Amino acid sequence: MLYGFDTDDDNSATGALLIYAIWRSRDLRRFRVTPDVWARVERFSKAAAKRARGLPDFIEALKPRLLCGTISPRWMEVGIKGDISMLAVRNSSGGTEYIQHAADPEQREFLTAAIDRCDQQAVIREIYTRTAYCVLLVRDRLEREKPIEKHHHINVEEISDE
Repeated sequence: MLYGFDTDDDNSATGALLIYAIWRSRDLRRFRVTPDVWARVERFSKAAAKRARGLPDFIEALKPRLLCGTISPRWMEVGIKGDISMLAVRNSSGGTEYIQHAADPEQREFLTAAIDRCDQQAVIREIYTRTAYCVLLVRDRLEREKPIEKHHHINVEEISDE
């Protein structure tokens, strides 16, 4: 598991992390979930990757498409050593579920370490050629986080960008 995504592929995990951070930071009042939302996210991600010369270009191209004014530090947490701090919680069926949480709220991160240590062209190529897979990684993580957020009464809409 890399960056909280169920994969061992660095490029897929990094691509999914960027899409995830922008998705979670979107303006929830303006960009609503509709039946075709994930088809739109795939289309927007592929288009942003197609024209990007590097990951900063990809981010700049995807943010306005997902109506993300700024990326919230809450969703950029990757851990100083590249590991996302995850909170383990027992679910109602006795299994373990994980949710991202900030280990040190005083030390925020901004994806720069993840971007700097990856092969940017390989990540862009991964997002462009395997868009559906990167988006599926995002969707899988969101689904794994959903019951825990509900169990802990975390309302992602109310998490601020302090």
